[in-house]
Amino acid sequence: MNIFKNIKQEFPVLNNNKELVYFDSGATTLKHQSVIQAEIDYLNYISTNPHSTDYKLGYKSIEFLNETRKLTKEFINAKDEREIIFTNGATHALNQIAFGLSHLLNEGDEILTTSLEHSANLLPWVNVANKTKAVIKPLFLTSEYAIDINKLDQVINSKTKIITFAHISNTTGYVNDIKAIIKKIRSLKDDVIVVVDAAQSVAHAKVDVIDWDVDFLAIASHKMYGPFGVGVLYGKYHLLDQLEPIFYGGGMSLEISKDFKDYKLASLPNKLEAGTPNISGIAAFNQAIKFITSLDVKKIAEHEHNLKKYLIEQIKINDLDKYITFYNINNYSPLLIFNVRNINPQDIAHFLDIKYDIASRAGAHCVRRLADVIGTEITVRITFGVYNTKIDVDKLVDALKNADKFLDALF
Repeated sequence: MNIFKNIKQEFPVLNNNKELVYFDSGATTLKHQSVIQAEIDYLNYISTNPHSTDYKLGYKSIEFLNETRKLTKEFINAKDEREIIFTNGATHALNQIAFGLSHLLNEGDEILTTSLEHSANLLPWVNVANKTKAVIKPLFLTSEYAIDINKLDQVINSKTKIITFAHISNTTGYVNDIKAIIKKIRSLKDDVIVVVDAAQSVAHAKVDVIDWDVDFLAIASHKMYGPFGVGVLYGKYHLLDQLEPIFYGGGMSLEISKDFKDYKLASLPNKLEAGTPNISGIAAFNQAIKFITSLDVKKIAEHEHNLKKYLIEQIKINDLDKYITFYNINNYSPLLIFNVRNINPQDIAHFLDIKYDIASRAGAHCVRRLADVIGTEITVRITFGVYNTKIDVDKLVDALKNADKFLDALF
């Protein structure tokens, strides 16, 4: 049975926009009806603060929070529920990791990363390096834009303190073999802290923090069919406990000294969760995890892999590469970036939208060093989700056949 055949009907946005072909899941996935309903139900039937546990509804709120923490732990295969920190997104999580670790860095220490990182996993480290006088150095990439494991020994040395990179690139779609990379890193220097940005991969590939032996990991709910404003920071307990908070407020402290000069922080996870959490969003995130689990992330990956494979076949059959440059046609990750020669990418994105009702993304995709790798700063990007079909791909191919005549089509 094809579990994806009629799944479009379960997404209100697609029901309310019948002609829409949504190829922008890399920016944000659409929300499943059950996820939307979970947030509505929380607001309708509970709607209390999890810090207020002296009455029944307040206690239900903290139960919801704890249940979702446990569910998240199981979803990414963490060891301890206290290793799960709720944030307002992956950007928040990555900033907390970077600035929370800054006190461990000294002048001359090295942070290794790639030129393909999203700004959320690059700008925090640039700022931390500037403040601590640490140095950021690039990792070598293969011809397929993945981290070159065989060249790690050329960049890791006694000064290397932190290595940070994405599981799946949000531009080239490269898929890093996290387990193999970390194993190699540990063999070269076992005390290096490894940070993985899994925002782009968590809805498309199995995440297993124990198997990978990753130190820190960040994910975003809105890229996994969940609500906006919710993210997760995972960290090994002993390292997570070393993070200095970047936000301070209610729920994270046990006491403040009478002279206002000192305070005592609560234990994990509270010490890194200042203030009232987005509990209705967390209720929806809870359902998003259940939704992905019900489909099986391996089957999701297979579905998207088959769509990408079909798209590549159609590109070749229709000779689209005669006037379109495809930058990552050789991998089956759930995204494709391209440019129509001599036409601005944003013009192509507008053409796809206006004439074909195809939602794509044009720009740098928050990767400001993209040109260092593929030779151009901006591209058109299409990304797959569970709701995409071969019919969607056919519509895209039909549009691309006419992309070099976009002015005629528009006017």
